[in-house]
Amino acid sequence: MYAWPVERFCYDGGNVVLGALRRVAFKAARQICSTSNSPSTSQGSLKPRNIWCIGRNYAEHARELGNEVPSVPMIFLKAGTSAVPPGDLLLPNFSKDVHHEVELAVELGPDLNPVRAAVALDLTARDVQAQLKNQQWPWTLAKSFTGSTPLAPPFSLEGVDTALLTLTLDVNGVRRQTGRTKDMIFDLPTQVDYVRRHFPVAPGDVLLTGTPPGVSVMRPGDEIVARVLGPSGCVLSEGVWGVKASANG
Repeated sequence: MYAWPVERFCYDGGNVVLGALRRVAFKAARQICSTSNSPSTSQGSLKPRNIWCIGRNYAEHARELGNEVPSVPMIFLKAGTSAVPPGDLLLPNFSKDVHHEVELAVELGPDLNPVRAAVALDLTARDVQAQLKNQQWPWTLAKSFTGSTPLAPPFSLEGVDTALLTLTLDVNGVRRQTGRTKDMIFDLPTQVDYVRRHFPVAPGDVLLTGTPPGVSVMRPGDEIVARVLGPSGCVLSEGVWGVKASANG
């Protein structure tokens, strides 16, 4: 299974050598799903035109930010061009409070049904979002800035029960977020039905299905590791990002 104690033992405050040793030890110990759902067999990265997002879809996350739990899906839109692969994660220079939000990203196929999924981050400039809320303005600047939607390699949803998945996010080897898709307020079929009935959804679009509690600020030098785990605990999708300050300050 997993070697969480090994991973945490090997972390030492961002030390490059120990960080590398930690990743090697963890990758040797962890279990990758050895089926057709594996990311290595899933035919290319996600490249959405639109990213449809479900806000406040975990009750505990809504409460941790002092928000009401919605009675219908709360939708906002992110640009498809905000998606970035694993690697460097550049913080925008207009915010001092960018939060990680781990989510299950689901790709819609030619018939607008889910076909692939991946772990994703819905990065949020929380200070900017608060200002926009006070002005009663849209959240676009806080949610859809360049690089605000990191996406990991996807896996096929064929034969996968999307109600039995687990999301995890670690910062520098310490667990920050854990969520189970069974705890979503609106399950995936409800979300898909809602966006298809209300919006001009297109094949290849991605649905971000909400984040569990534990969101927190990221700092330059942090290492973010996000995963989707199958029912047996095996890794279906994994992304690793190194947080860096914007080159523009």
